[in-house]
Amino acid sequence: MAALAWLYYDSVLAVPFLLPLLIVWHREWEQSRMEKEKEQFRMQFREWILLLSSSLTAGYSVENAFGQSLRELGLMFPGGGAMLEALQEMVLRAENNQRPEQLLKDLAEKHPLEEVESFVEVFCTARTSGGSLNAIIRQTAGQMAQVMDTRREIRTFLAAKVYEQRIMMVMPAGVLFYIRMGSGEFVEALYHNLSGVLIMTVCLIVYAGACVMGRRMVQFEV
Repeated sequence: MAALAWLYYDSVLAVPFLLPLLIVWHREWEQSRMEKEKEQFRMQFREWILLLSSSLTAGYSVENAFGQSLRELGLMFPGGGAMLEALQEMVLRAENNQRPEQLLKDLAEKHPLEEVESFVEVFCTARTSGGSLNAIIRQTAGQMAQVMDTRREIRTFLAAKVYEQRIMMVMPAGVLFYIRMGSGEFVEALYHNLSGVLIMTVCLIVYAGACVMGRRMVQFEV
């Protein structure tokens, strides 16, 4: 904030007036963090249902398959993750004789992702009707793999655009910094007077809005 205050207003007294920009930046950063966590959860969830299918094929009951898949998933993701934490809680509750259907419903409620909700709905239906859990799990994992592959392809396609967008975000402030350091007399009229403050404020608002819009343009949802 101090750097922006110096760059656009040549005064640290402008810092309090720039706090709304900090709020916007934090909101965008938080949204980006949540998207990354969701993507990690999807990946771990997909691997988990594959491990669950293997455990069921090996003859484990559903409750014991939860525990076995937890151990194997922990080896695959030693850094942990939201899915591992949720699965640990599910295993503890399963040891207290809580039904797998309820455990999965609670998982879907806590992590309301389409993949999780679809799997839980089909799983509970299969348990009630006596359907083949292994076949359902394999089918669900295959569908999730297709969606994740599509996401990966789109992300790869957009990678260059994201890089360009980040460069364009930095360029306006970079050009202004270059001018101030190299030829400060050309922009002296923009500082320490009302008209200059108004002009720089409009420029800063347009700049911040363009950064937010640019980031939104390279986001996607599959």
